[in-house]
Amino acid sequence: MRIEWLDSLKGFAIFLVVVGHVILGYIRAETFTEYQWSLQFVYDVIYSFHMPLFFLISGFLYKLTWTQKNSGLLKKISNKFLNMVPMYLLFSVVFWLSKYYATLYGNIQMSDHFNLVDLMHIYIAPLSYLWFLYVLIWLFVAIPIFESIIKPTIVFIIFLCLYFFMPPVYGLLKIINLIIYGGVYFTLGSVLCMYQDQLRTIICNKLNGIGFISIVLAVITFPYIEVHNILKFICAISGSVFLSILFFKFKNIKWVTIWNICGRYSLGIYILHLYFSGPLRTIFKHLSIDNIMVCLILSCMISTIVPIFIVKFFDRYKITSWVFGNSKLIKLKS
Repeated sequence: MRIEWLDSLKGFAIFLVVVGHVILGYIRAETFTEYQWSLQFVYDVIYSFHMPLFFLISGFLYKLTWTQKNSGLLKKISNKFLNMVPMYLLFSVVFWLSKYYATLYGNIQMSDHFNLVDLMHIYIAPLSYLWFLYVLIWLFVAIPIFESIIKPTIVFIIFLCLYFFMPPVYGLLKIINLIIYGGVYFTLGSVLCMYQDQLRTIICNKLNGIGFISIVLAVITFPYIEVHNILKFICAISGSVFLSILFFKFKNIKWVTIWNICGRYSLGIYILHLYFSGPLRTIFKHLSIDNIMVCLILSCMISTIVPIFIVKFFDRYKITSWVFGNSKLIKLKS
């Protein structure tokens, strides 16, 4: 059974990912130099909370769905690993090829460039936006094992302490920083799922007050998120809580439910959207479309809607459905 308002929240979050990447592309390409400050501000606001929100939702759904399965822990981990790794490897290669050849022959504006060494290191250094998928793979392997040994709350506290106080890792192993970053919110989502009934009893009549406090905290801490990870954490949680309350309270309103389909196809949108947002910048440039709002709106809409239709097309064919994480082809039998 799906939680409809959570699907809508996830759908809005994935749209913010698209918006963030579209804006980042224009910032790096220096297309609208007169709007650089405004674009950077919007980008910083979005990235202050939307990836933590994604990890929170992932951790919540992990705990919710895995507790309902009767198969053993190792089978659950193996099935998840065998479904996500081929997807990660496939799109790492596809993304590298698209960037490499578009840069060489396509005369397309690229915000980043890769070489063969980058492709060889995808096992430890994911390419660009695929870091999220890479981190999720590690979390779906490590967190269930940790939680089978010690209490989930303790696992969250350990990740939180590492995030707050561990010095950043540099060099080839810098992905560890992102694993800890994602792990904080993923494990928090797991803990929230465990205590959801108790939390519902405590806060059900206090949502308006909690929402107000959350947005105030987010606004206060936002200017200082680069000062310390504690402030970054408070800002991210505050923004996530405010948005979650908003979608929960208005879950039957049309503008909320419309995001549901984006939530259902969130992974496909995440994987495919950059294949449209990048080329669209070049197309708009060649067509002399220089209105910033037109470029941003069209880029965001096309980069969100077209991936949905592509995934729906692939959903018709079982032999290729695993590409977008819905695989039943690679599954260990109980």
